[in-house]
Amino acid sequence: MHFSFQTVVLYGKGFRKPGIMAQGKQKFKAQRPGGAKKQQQNKQKGPKKGGRIIAPKKTQVVQQQKLKKGLEVAIRNKIEQEVTQRASSSLHKRLSILKGSEGPSSGPPRPAANTSK
Repeated sequence: MHFSFQTVVLYGKGFRKPGIMAQGKQKFKAQRPGGAKKQQQNKQKGPKKGGRIIAPKKTQVVQQQKLKKGLEVAIRNKIEQEVTQRASSSLHKRLSILKGSEGPSSGPPRPAANTSK
């Protein structure tokens, strides 16, 4: 057999053919599983909405914040009670309060359509 000098240099011992690895298989880029790919697409980019509250280190400030939050809840509940009491006294029907779901809502709550009269 007759080989040219270039062939021996390119494909001789210690050299490889282009595109073929010594193990015989080509490596592919690592891929994520399907679920991880979808999860990443749904992730919002940029800063999140709403203000971030940084917890204070001073105990006096922590106590003030707890007291303030408790007072806000108590005032809100008292206002709701007064409003429902006034509304029920002006109507001939008895009012019942329904608690809505705590999920995100798409606007203000709408009253149910009353079709029976």
